Amino acid sequence: MLKKVLFQVHLWCGLIVGLFLVFQSVTGSLVAYRHAGNHWLHADEMIVEPQEKATIPISEVLDSFSEKFSHIPHNVLSVVYPLAPDQAYFIRVWDNAPAPNMYVSMNPYTGEITGWGSKYQYPFELMFRLHEQISMGTPGINAVHLGSLLMLLMALSGIYLWWPRRETLKQSLTIKRRPLQRFLFGLHRVSGAYSFVLLFVVALSGKMIFGLLTVPEFGSNSSGGFGAFAAAGASSDTSGNPVPIDTIIETARASFPNDPIRDLSYIRLARSVCVVTFLDTDSPNVRALNRVFFERHSGRVLFVRDWEDLEGIPLAEDWAFAIHSGEIIGNFGRFLVLLSGLIMPFLFVTGAWLWWKKRQA
Repeated sequence: MLKKVLFQVHLWCGLIVGLFLVFQSVTGSLVAYRHAGNHWLHADEMIVEPQEKATIPISEVLDSFSEKFSHIPHNVLSVVYPLAPDQAYFIRVWDNAPAPNMYVSMNPYTGEITGWGSKYQYPFELMFRLHEQISMGTPGINAVHLGSLLMLLMALSGIYLWWPRRETLKQSLTIKRRPLQRFLFGLHRVSGAYSFVLLFVVALSGKMIFGLLTVPEFGSNSSGGFGAFAAAGASSDTSGNPVPIDTIIETARASFPNDPIRDLSYIRLARSVCVVTFLDTDSPNVRALNRVFFERHSGRVLFVRDWEDLEGIPLAEDWAFAIHSGEIIGNFGRFLVLLSGLIMPFLFVTGAWLWWKKRQA
């Protein structure tokens, strides 16, 4: 009885949301190579000639930005810092959209704009936004959250249906070549069995990212946790001149003097809050981040988020990012994520074809 129920669950989940899961898998496999892909595809604007002199202050970079884009205020910018001498600043312009609608590259030594364009001119960034929220903001995040849950359900039901009962393990992993329908059935079944662990880990880590982050009492790594706390503490009074951004950066560096800055964000939480994010180089987690939250206008420190202080669910969330992207085991992990993106379309096509042939029969 249970087997029949799980078969129907597996079948209808695959037919109804199969294309969405394929979409998530394909975009996710590309996101695994997001930063490398950006630098490869836009090398002429994101790769600069390294110089012996120090990079210019971020205030000069933003002044240069303002000269070119005078209509865009600084409080809608997210600035990704160069992590190597030959990399450019990468500015994301958010405005009021649920995802960045323009990207600008700038030389860190001269402040020169090396390239810019809409989100459609940066495919890897577009894939990331589509994978993360389908460029729909909160409704898209909810859809991705549900997709992760359904992928988990399909993986678990699939491995249960495959599990050998009256046959040996060797027989259950054998593919009969004829007839065609039997061959495709075996290929679908065995491919799903071999890829179960990979798909399960990707789906579970995705569920942790998009699921636990929404739990208010535990989501201290999200805009609903530390972020909301910092935003709530910010004053709405913007009278007087704002504190220079270089002063904010200098104050943030005092908290994490040995860590490189990953990005500076004016809009991550609210326009009254500025966030300086550092890469925690001492952590075994390649995605470990330290953050300093500021009241943008006064420069007052609202909150310091040290990765080493995380524990429980917030810590699990941070590790989930590294697992989901494959970065936890380097390039091989990224390759496995890419492989999972290729497996899902194959399983969907073969599964749908087998269902259609069975209906015809």
